[in-house]
Amino acid sequence: MSKRVHFARTTTVFSEDESAVPSPSFSASSLSSSPGLLTPPLDDEESEETFTVVYPVTPFATQLQLDLLSPETPLPPKPMHIHFMLAFSPFDDPAMSWDISYPPPAPYLPPEDEQTIPLKQMLAEPATSPPLTLLTITHPSLKWKLDVEPKDPAPGAYVSVNDVFTTIFKELRIAIHPKDYAELTDVETRSAVDVAYYSRCGRIPDPKARSMEHHKGIKRIDMLMGRTKFLGLSGTRFGPESWELNTS
Repeated sequence: MSKRVHFARTTTVFSEDESAVPSPSFSASSLSSSPGLLTPPLDDEESEETFTVVYPVTPFATQLQLDLLSPETPLPPKPMHIHFMLAFSPFDDPAMSWDISYPPPAPYLPPEDEQTIPLKQMLAEPATSPPLTLLTITHPSLKWKLDVEPKDPAPGAYVSVNDVFTTIFKELRIAIHPKDYAELTDVETRSAVDVAYYSRCGRIPDPKARSMEHHKGIKRIDMLMGRTKFLGLSGTRFGPESWELNTS
């Protein structure tokens, strides 16, 4: 019997049965290491504006700094930095090992003797410094932009590290429209998307759940053609709120 690719009738976010999917590989061993700059040092004559510098420390999110976000307090523009858990560096491994085909790792508390900064606290910190209320993520293989907003819409809320991880997973679980698949005119690209689709569904051990996932059709995650290892976000030229997702 020949294989067929299925498409959902509507563009809907489907939550994967976590009980039927193996846990993602996760490592926090490098969380305490200081990441390097994402870009080479700038010469004096070059522009100092950059949106890709990493801030390696986390205690910046103090109440004092959050108070400075008040609209009544005018502040001069600041260079935009990305949280080290989200930062992309071409020469270093990412702070977290995560296959974005699976849900992001849940917060946890390490042993007491290792609790310098618990992961739960780091995930709750702003994704950028200064904090943003909206962050847009793009990927070279995706035609869709991923808009990240605070989970809590209360006044003064900002996009957190966890908001970024959660949005990436949820947005990439949306089924694509058949016309998007029809636009894949390159034979090799379409074949790679098909392989990614069948491989993702095939990893589900439960036959019933696997069949259900097949019928949900190709999703945005399959458009990455198997390159689903999270490498981090890098800045773009489209503004401090625009970031590019790097995967391998």
